[in-house]
Amino acid sequence: MKRRATRSPGNRKRQLWPTPSIVLASAALFIALGGTAFAASGLIQAGEIAPGAVTSKAIRAGAVEPKDLSTSTRALLEAGAHGETGPGGSNGANGANGPNGANGTNGIDGTDGSNGVDGAKGSNGTNGTNGTIAPLSATKGLTALPTASPPTTVVELTVPAGSYVVLAKTDLSHTGAGDSVECSLKAGATAIDQIAMKTLPALAAIPASLQAVTTTASPTQLSVQCSVLVANGAANFSSLIAIPTG
Repeated sequence: MKRRATRSPGNRKRQLWPTPSIVLASAALFIALGGTAFAASGLIQAGEIAPGAVTSKAIRAGAVEPKDLSTSTRALLEAGAHGETGPGGSNGANGANGPNGANGTNGIDGTDGSNGVDGAKGSNGTNGTNGTIAPLSATKGLTALPTASPPTTVVELTVPAGSYVVLAKTDLSHTGAGDSVECSLKAGATAIDQIAMKTLPALAAIPASLQAVTTTASPTQLSVQCSVLVANGAANFSSLIAIPTG
């Protein structure tokens, strides 16, 4: 069964080695014959089968399985060793951002915390100084009142801007009988109070008083001005008081 090559000077040492196909064909033939050859003379050697004696058509599909082959034959059919791992590829570009997720529902409000402890009381502040109200005043003695002349100032007082209660008084006299006397309390050029007396007896001396509340936006002169109609007269013991109201 072994085929030997014809010897020639060029190939005397050449021998035919079984190929995997020969080995597979031999095994298939053995199986197809039902093992009779093995029972008669033992295993068939690969070298005893002529090349091409058994073709794939002679083998029933599925008749030969890997378990039917020898270890060395299966080793010939196994895949070769894995090659070295190639270098890693470069990182791919980042994908586009996904859409924002929907907002979550609002959480439940937490319970109120307990009240904190009251802080210690601060010390009392120092008392402020007492405010004072200092009335402003002026006085004047005898002042002549000429007959039929413009009103004569008998007392005056300059006050700063503010609100005031103003009190004034004077003592009037004249030389003729049945005379008339008039007096005005003024803040600047504005009369804030007035008095008038008529048919006075001769040489009479009569007290007169005036009062008013006024507010000034700037320093202002308060004054009392008097006049007589018929005979000469006079004003005496005159005074003017201005009491600030705030």
